[in-house]
Amino acid sequence: MSEPARRTAFWRSLYFKLGAGLAVILLVVGLSYTLFAGYMLRQINSTSQQLLNRNLAQNLVDDKKIVHDGSIDEEAMKHTFMEYMAINPSIEIYYLDLEGNILSYSAEPERVLRDSVSLEPILDSLRNPGRLDPLGDDPRSHERRKPFSVTPIPSADDPQGYLYVVLQSEALSKAIDTQAQHSIIRLGGVVLAASLMIALLIGLFLFHRIHRRVHALQQRVADFVESDFSSPPRDLLEPVSERPGDEIHELERDIPRMTRHIQQQWSALKQQDNLRREMVANISHDLRTPLASIQGYLETLRLKGERLDPARQQQYLEIAARQAESLQKLIDGLFELAKLEAREYEPEMQQFPLMELLYDVIAKFEIQTRDKGVVLQIACEAENPMVYADIGLIERVLDNLIGNAIRYSPRNGRIDIQVAAPADGSLTVRIADQGQGIAPDQLDLVFERFHQAHAPERVDGHAGLGLCIVKKIIELHRQKVWVESRPRQGARFHFTLASAD
Repeated sequence: MSEPARRTAFWRSLYFKLGAGLAVILLVVGLSYTLFAGYMLRQINSTSQQLLNRNLAQNLVDDKKIVHDGSIDEEAMKHTFMEYMAINPSIEIYYLDLEGNILSYSAEPERVLRDSVSLEPILDSLRNPGRLDPLGDDPRSHERRKPFSVTPIPSADDPQGYLYVVLQSEALSKAIDTQAQHSIIRLGGVVLAASLMIALLIGLFLFHRIHRRVHALQQRVADFVESDFSSPPRDLLEPVSERPGDEIHELERDIPRMTRHIQQQWSALKQQDNLRREMVANISHDLRTPLASIQGYLETLRLKGERLDPARQQQYLEIAARQAESLQKLIDGLFELAKLEAREYEPEMQQFPLMELLYDVIAKFEIQTRDKGVVLQIACEAENPMVYADIGLIERVLDNLIGNAIRYSPRNGRIDIQVAAPADGSLTVRIADQGQGIAPDQLDLVFERFHQAHAPERVDGHAGLGLCIVKKIIELHRQKVWVESRPRQGARFHFTLASAD
């Protein structure tokens, strides 16, 4: 009994997992975009400061008369430092010697952490005045680098030092950072919310379409499971368009084929189970009958042997021996059939003349045919045909088919054995008798184990394994076997063999 279909919790559903995954991805992307926007905002501000104040250092020298008669006026420089520190706190002014050491500055002494700055960006800026200046050292930090404006003083031809102007003072940096944080929060919040909302809605819509198709497939498969694999829903078997599609379309196209295959296998398993039950019952019957007969006759001999004449004793012993022989044949047949069905037997393929084997098999039945008055007529279209097969197994096939034909033929009847050579490169052997034939509804069952289509009762102690063994042997050779018959018109058994000619 199959388990009832369980409803998947929403938080475990594919739709929830896809939606949650998309939300996390969008959140990470939104945060990354916000951080990138903040970085770009700072870069834009730095670049703007450089563009606007590229010549600020030179203008300070010119406007404030720091240089008089080719020499530096230190008093004017100090006055300029104090004035600009009060008027424009967004800049910081430093006087450097030719080695980059800081000689004077417009800042509180305790706030300046460096004694010198690197000359490399300063010299690079002076050599390339046409491009944006590189970032220079910030005297108020051991790590930060900021945009700057620089000019040699008193002149470029006879420099005694450098006027080094940091364009983004510490106060301005704090103000910019504060404003950038607020801008980033506002911009990031709006961008993140809008991006999440739009992308999430689009993603959920697309996921819903995918989930709806997957859920429909899951529901149909669940209904199939609930039916114990016996009656799939009609829509599960409906053919799907063969046009190219996505993976779900391929799944929709493959599931009907898989369902039909499972249904066929399930039906075959049920049929096999029924056959197994029938086989157990038949084996029990066929073993019980000869055993009961043997036991009965031996018990009679044990209890009444002294009062029976020798002829009667011999008769009972012969009957018990025949029953024991019948029992041995049944057991041998069961073992042989089990080996064939388990594919434990590998045919030893070889070339051999079919007609020689056929005559050898017929010779075994000479006494039976003579006692019953049955005539065997043999016809062969080819001259001494050679076949490629396992000679021992094919001998067993001929034994069973010819033995059956003799057994079910009437007295003074005829059995026709014909070997035909069709154009497909194989040989076809036909064995036809003149018995009672087989009913049309029994033709598909004659090769099943324990089935006897000629008569409702067992005949001559035969359990009905011979034709089943014939079928297994022929299938082992990858050939075909079939039967044709009508009631009271005999039966014609055919099987093919690979030709070696």
